[in-house]
Amino acid sequence: MIKKFIILAIILTFLIGCSESQLPEESIITLTIWENYNNEEHVVFIEIVDEFVKEYNETHPDKKIKIQVDRVPFDGLLPKLKTSAMTKTTPDICRVDVAHVVPLAFGKSLINLDKFGAKELHDKLVPAAINSNIITIKGSDGTIRKGTYGLPDQTNTTVLFYNKTIFKRFAKELKEAGLNPDTAPRTWDELIKYGKIITKPDQGIYAFAMNNSLWWTFPFFNSFGVEFISFEDGKFITNINKKPAIQALQLKVDLYRKHKIEAGAWQSGAIGKEQGFINNKYAMIITGPWMLQSFKNSKVNFGTALIPAGPKGTSSNVGGTNMVIFKSCKHPEIAYEFLSYLVSEKTQVKWCNTLGQIPVVLSAFDKVDLKKFPEIKIFMEQMKTAKARPMIPNYDILETDIINPEMAAALSGQKTVKQALDDAAREIDKKILSIMNE
Repeated sequence: MIKKFIILAIILTFLIGCSESQLPEESIITLTIWENYNNEEHVVFIEIVDEFVKEYNETHPDKKIKIQVDRVPFDGLLPKLKTSAMTKTTPDICRVDVAHVVPLAFGKSLINLDKFGAKELHDKLVPAAINSNIITIKGSDGTIRKGTYGLPDQTNTTVLFYNKTIFKRFAKELKEAGLNPDTAPRTWDELIKYGKIITKPDQGIYAFAMNNSLWWTFPFFNSFGVEFISFEDGKFITNINKKPAIQALQLKVDLYRKHKIEAGAWQSGAIGKEQGFINNKYAMIITGPWMLQSFKNSKVNFGTALIPAGPKGTSSNVGGTNMVIFKSCKHPEIAYEFLSYLVSEKTQVKWCNTLGQIPVVLSAFDKVDLKKFPEIKIFMEQMKTAKARPMIPNYDILETDIINPEMAAALSGQKTVKQALDDAAREIDKKILSIMNE
C-alpha cells in the first residue's frame, strides 16, 4: 500500500511538473518594461517585479507570465519612444516623465486605462500625482474626452527650506518685529516681513533666492489659484494673463525689484540658490527632497516648511514619473494589473520605507517610517495640496520658449508683468492652443 502511494505521488509530481513546464506557448505571456531608475531604485523595482510575477503565476495556473525589464537612458527617452511608436517596437510598459504622458496620449500611442477601472483608483492616489495622467483631448466632433493614460510610480514636490543659522543670527530683530525666529514664514506677506529684517546686501545676505523657470514658479501661481488652461465654449483657452496670474507673477517680481529681498539668484552667472544656501548667504529657498542629503553633507543647519500661503493657500509644483501602457501591448489587462500592483499600499510602503520617498497612494502615508526618514513628512504634507502642471502636449515649448523669456523680461524691468503675460498668452494661443483646438 505504501509503495503504491509513493508511486502515485511520483506520478502526480511528474504530471504537475509537465503541466507547468509544457504549457502551450500561447499560455506563456511576456511583458516588456522600459525603466530608468537609479541603481538603488532599480534593485527595489526588480524585487517588486519578481513578487508580482510570483503572485500572478500562483493565482493563474492556466497561464504564466514573464516580465522582461530593460534599462534605458532617461535623457532622450521621448524621441526614442516616438520613433518606436512609428516602427511599432514600443515596449508594453514604460516609465516616463510626468511631462511626457500628454504628448504620447495626444499622439494616440497610449491605452486609456479607464477601460480597466483606473477611475476607481483616482480617489486612492495622491491627487497631483494621478492628475498628471488624466488628460483632456478634444475630439473631431468638438467634444472633449477625459482619460487616464498612466499611473504614477514616483512623485515629488518642493517645499520651503530655511537656514536656521541665519534665522538665529537675526533672532532679536525678528522677535522685536513680532516674528518667530524658530519657524519659517507661513504666508508670502510674512516672508516679506522676515525678508526686510534678514536681508543685508552689504554683507551678501539675502532672505530669499529663486529660479526663473516656469516649473519653479508654480508654487507662486498655484498659491494664487491660477488655472493655466481651461475648456470653455468648446475650446481650450489660457488664463495666464488674467488677474490671479498677474498677482502671482507680480509678487515674484516684487520680491526682487520692489522689496529687494531676493538675491537675483535667477540671473545667469549669479550664485545659485542651493550654493548660497549652503554658504549661509541665502536664508530661504524653494527646493526638493533630492537636496536633503547634499545639505546634510554640507553641515547646513536647515529646517523645512510648507510653501508660504497665498490667497488660495499653500501649494507647490509636482515632479515625478508615470507608468504608461502602449497600444502595441498584446496583453494590456495584465499590464494594467502590474501597474495597479505598483501603486498598491503594500508595494508603496515597501518602496518608500526602503528608499525614503513619497508614496503615490494616500493610505501608505501613515505607514512611512518617519523615524528613519523624518524629513519626508513635510513633503508628504505639501503633496496633499500640490498641483500637476498644465496637461498640454507641448509643455517644453510653454516653459522654455514662451513663459521663461517673458518672466525674465518682467524680472529685469523690460516689461510690466501685465505686458509680459499678455505677450505670453498670444504665443500660447498661437503655438499650443491652436493645435489642441484643431
